[in-house]
Amino acid sequence: MRDPAKPVLTAAGLVFLTGLVWVLGPGALWVLEHIDGVGGLAGKELAAAIDATRGRALTMATGTAALVAVYYTARNADTARRTFQLGERGHDTDRYGKAAEQLGHSQAPVRLAGLYALERLAQNNPALRQTIADVICAYLRMPYHPPRENERLRRIRAAQRAYHARLARRPAPAQGRDPHEERQVRLTAQRILADHLRRCASPPQGRRARAATPADRFWPGIRLDLTGATLIDFDFQDCRAASARFSDALFWGDAVFRAARFEREAEFGAAEFTGRARFGGAEFGGRAGFGDVVFHDDAEFGGAEFLDNAWFGKARFGGDAGFGGAEFAGGAGFADAEFGGRAAFGEAKFAGRADFQDAVFSGSARFGKAGFAQRAEFRGAAFTGRTDFEEAEFVRAAGFGAATLLSDARFQVRRGADQAATDGAAMTYVAAPPARRSPESLPEEEADRV
Repeated sequence: MRDPAKPVLTAAGLVFLTGLVWVLGPGALWVLEHIDGVGGLAGKELAAAIDATRGRALTMATGTAALVAVYYTARNADTARRTFQLGERGHDTDRYGKAAEQLGHSQAPVRLAGLYALERLAQNNPALRQTIADVICAYLRMPYHPPRENERLRRIRAAQRAYHARLARRPAPAQGRDPHEERQVRLTAQRILADHLRRCASPPQGRRARAATPADRFWPGIRLDLTGATLIDFDFQDCRAASARFSDALFWGDAVFRAARFEREAEFGAAEFTGRARFGGAEFGGRAGFGDVVFHDDAEFGGAEFLDNAWFGKARFGGDAGFGGAEFAGGAGFADAEFGGRAAFGEAKFAGRADFQDAVFSGSARFGKAGFAQRAEFRGAAFTGRTDFEEAEFVRAAGFGAATLLSDARFQVRRGADQAATDGAAMTYVAAPPARRSPESLPEEEADRV
């Protein structure tokens, strides 16, 4: 594109050059008489005055030429910088394309090289970080069957059966890839994401101070989409993400989200955790969706903060569910949830509506010192183990209509703003089912009926 300032600068230069030639010639006497106001000189005095005038003109011309040279040097440097940036973008595009191609290679070392190349590219180009995070997430979403010898990582047999049933419904993995090698590639991909989403408190000291500091390595504002991904021993502790989608994901082994922070929504709907799920101290800035999630082992949410609505509807807790000290700023939905082990909500704070309607507590249910600022709904819930609401505080009414409590379970409420609604009077007490005897131990006529 043509520079509009160039004709103006050219014309100004011609005028200046013409004036300089004139001053260096006959114009010096005119300047001396009409500008300097010096007249009546003759001989050597006149010659010295004219030389001084011409010297001033040459000095001004030299300074002006220097300014023009500086201006054009700066313009050329800026042009060179832009040209260099365009070249770098072209090189980045080439490197990105080559690294992305390496992820599709059949050899694990080549795929690893592609991951590390993408990491370096994202580290040096903040504008590409979200794109490269998307590529790594897409890789983890690809079908994968962990090697069978790693089944020892499964904590319970039910998780094994559920996992293999799920594999039968999933697409087959890419052919020609060794599952043991692919496991290492996936662990590396997970580690790259976690390393750059984890903000460390203290920078390195000494010689390492010249290298990239933890703050430099942190990639802020990253959105994760790991829908349907198979994640192995996933470690997201202390990590930060703008938003995250783990819907229908399969967490093979333990999953650690301690002190993780999700600035906006975090979706785990229909995910499956085969090992322990550790969310202690995690912070959910937006909606937290755990509907239809299956926890085969313990689920730890102690001290977690839910700043918006938290939904655990129809979630299944195979092990213990620990929500002690958790804070729910919005609504807390546990409708139709199943608690197979101990359900611990001691000292939890429910600022919004707490919905446990039709929930099933097969183990003990402890809500000691829990605080309910809005209505707490336990209508239709079933309590089969020890049930403890000692020193729980209900600011609004708590509904236990049609709830079921086994006769050998203790239901204890010490304090409530609405005693009529929280004393368990609306609950149905049923006898504990007797142990079923085998047909061999029954009389012959009873065995026929069994």
